[in-house]
Order: sequence, then C-alpha cells, then structure tokens
Amino acid sequence: MNTAGTSALPRFLGAIAVSAALAACELQPVPTDGALLQQALPEGTEIPAAWSTSGAPTSAVKGDWVASFRDPNMSSLVREGLKNNRDLVAAAARVEAALQTVVISGAPILPQVGLELGTQRSELTETNRSSTLQGGAIAASWELDVWGKLRANKAASAALARAVADDARYLQQSLAATIARSWIANIELARLIAVSRQATTVYSNLLDLTDKKEAAGQVSEFDVVQARSRVAAAKAATSQIRTSQNEAIGSLEVLLGRYPGLKLKPASNFPRMPGSLPNSGLPLSLLDRRPDVTAARNKVIAAFYKSETAKLARLPGISLNAAGGTLLDPELALLGTNPDFLRVGINLLQPIFAGGALQADVVRMTTKQSAAVAEYGQTVLEAFNEVETALANEKVLRAELANWRESLKDANDALELANDRYVQGTIDMTGLLVLQQFQLERQVNVIETEAALLNNRILLYMALGESI
Repeated sequence: MNTAGTSALPRFLGAIAVSAALAACELQPVPTDGALLQQALPEGTEIPAAWSTSGAPTSAVKGDWVASFRDPNMSSLVREGLKNNRDLVAAAARVEAALQTVVISGAPILPQVGLELGTQRSELTETNRSSTLQGGAIAASWELDVWGKLRANKAASAALARAVADDARYLQQSLAATIARSWIANIELARLIAVSRQATTVYSNLLDLTDKKEAAGQVSEFDVVQARSRVAAAKAATSQIRTSQNEAIGSLEVLLGRYPGLKLKPASNFPRMPGSLPNSGLPLSLLDRRPDVTAARNKVIAAFYKSETAKLARLPGISLNAAGGTLLDPELALLGTNPDFLRVGINLLQPIFAGGALQADVVRMTTKQSAAVAEYGQTVLEAFNEVETALANEKVLRAELANWRESLKDANDALELANDRYVQGTIDMTGLLVLQQFQLERQVNVIETEAALLNNRILLYMALGESI
C-alpha cells in the first residue's frame, strides 16, 4: 500500500488537535465547599465552633475504634464481616463499574480511529459492464470539545464515581458498627437469660420453702400458689428471651457471611467500655470525615456538571472526520496504478428545533442539582445531630448506669433482710415477692443500660466518621 496519502492523516489530526486545544473553553468552576454549604443549609443556620456538649474534646479522630473496646472476639467478628459480607462485595463491584463509566464518558474527548476494509461492486446497465473495487483505509473521527460539553460529562461521571466509592466506604463503616452492636446485643440477651434462669432458681427454692412452711402449718396454701406461679412465669420468660437470642444470632451470622446455623456463642461479659470520649474534632471537620457527607457533596458536583452538559448541548457541535487508504481495481492493478486517497471533512451541527427537548433537559438537570443540594444540606444536619445526640447521651447514660447500680446494691441488701424475715415469719409472701421482683428488675436495668452505653459509644464513633 502506498502510504503517501495516509501519512498526511496524523499530521492533519495533530494540527487540528493543537488548534482545538487552544480554542477550548474552560469548564465552569464548581462552587467552593463554603458556598455549597451556604446554599445547602437554611438561611441563618450557624454552625458552632465547637460541639454543644460541654467538655467534648476538639482534636481530630484517630485510630481503630473497634480495638478500643479491647474485645478480641468482637474485633475478629468485625474483620470476618468486612471480608465476607455480600453487600460489601456488591459495593466493591459498583465502585469498579463507576470507574469504568468514567473511562467510557471520557473516551469521546479523544479521536476515534478504526480500520475500514471492504468490497464494492457496481454495474452499468446500459453497457452491461460491471466493476469491482476493493480497498482498505484508516478512518478517524473526532468531536471537538470546544465548549467543554464532553469534559463536563466526564467530570460528572468522575464525581459520581467518587460518590459511589464514598457510599461503599460508609457501608463498610456501617457494617462494622452493626456487627459490633449485634455482638453486644447477643451478650445482652445471654445475660438476660442468666437473670431469668436465676429467677427460676430463686422462685423454685422459695417454693420448696413455702411447701415446708405449709406442711408445718406456718403459712397457707396461698403462699405456695404464689411461689409456684412465679416459677412458671420465670421459665416462660427464659423461653421468650431465647427466641429473641436465636433471631439475633442468626442475623449476626448472616452479616458475617456465614450460614445461619445458630452456632455462634456469645460471650458472658460485655466488652470493656473505653475510658474516655473519643477526640471528636470540630463540627466543620465532620464534613470531610464522614463518607455519607462527602458522597452527598460529590453528588451535588455531579449534578452541577450534568447541568452544564445540558446547557452546552444547545451550542454548535463540531466534528472532524478523515480517512486514507488505497483502492484496488483489478483492471488498474494490471497497470500498477491503483490510487491512494485521503478524505477529510468537517461537520458543524447547530441545534435549531428539537421539540423543546434541549431546554427541558436544562430545566431537568438544574432541578436535579437543586435537589442534590437540598439532600446534601439534610445529610449535613443529620450528621451534626447524630454527633450532638451521642455526645449528650454519653453523659446521661453514665449517670443512669451509676444510679441503677446503686439501686441494685440497695435492693440486694433489702432482699437479704426480707428473706430472713420471711423465714422468721415477720413478713408475708406478698411483701417478699415484691422485693424479689424489684431486685430482678434492677439487674435487668443494669444490663440494659450497660448495653445502651456501649451501643451509644459505637454510634458516636460512626457519627464522627471514625476509622476502622
């Protein structure tokens, strides 16, 4: 093949590339983070310099929050879940798909080059003569992104890919928190079952005592009936908690990627509560630490570029196309005069009438951008609320737990005295059962508040965007 014609093609496209690059318009700048936040929040909303909870630390969050509970079992379960959970596998696939979408959306910015091969046959009906042409050519086409429409579309895809990656990271953090909280819930249920079984033992011993006292004529059958009723109720309560435990264990095993065979055995004691509040940072720093917040912001950026793309679609589109190669005519081949060719063209398309579709697309994308901004503002406010609430609840729950423990201590002392007096016959069965029930309820209160305090700390780590 004679390459005289085809060698001119790269030079031609190179010259066009330089001129197009010089003429290309800059993309509209994305609003700054400060301007975007101002648009997203209601007018007059003020973000304080520090968290409202008095005494909350203000330095940046650092470290593995799971390890701060010093529970090897919980840490192992979190690692297992992060490795095997199916939702995380799906999220990773979505991230990869989003990254490839960026490549696809950026491809039209570059020239498209291909190889053409073919045969054409023509016939002249008047002379009954036919001819066949064969040939090959290198063809290229290029839409000049003079106004930035293609670049804006690629920028939108890139922002969406970042949002998808942020969503995946937030899912990872949420999964770790859910596994940790589920582990604590299973321990809580195991401890409540232990209290319920303890109640069964206590009431069974009391039933034996009342049987003996009735036989001795010291009490009536009324005491025996009350004790027997409490034994049955305690056994029923144990079974009820066991069903909740089965559901909790099965759910945790699914989170871990295991078959839900209810084989997981919870610990008998809670993880150790970290001794102090985490370094919670300044409120504004939350906007860059929480993946759900950065995802919402990236969605605004994507919507901004989509709106720009719709606006630029109303401007003229300029494209270049070129092809060069050799034609093979059997008759000319005998003479060695097969021709080379170079075909170059430039097209300009100015949209004039599209039934209102172009303007409607501008309005549609602009309103989507407004919606994304509002959703970003809502995400920010909810993030602030989660931190403020968790910080405030930390102090409340600590005080609550101290009071329940004090109440349990007094209930234990009162019950011990009541048992002695019932044996001595100075109080009746009803009074003893009231004190016994009160003591059991305080045990439950302590267990539930310990779990609530641990769960609140996990929620605080999540709210602060703490790493795992």
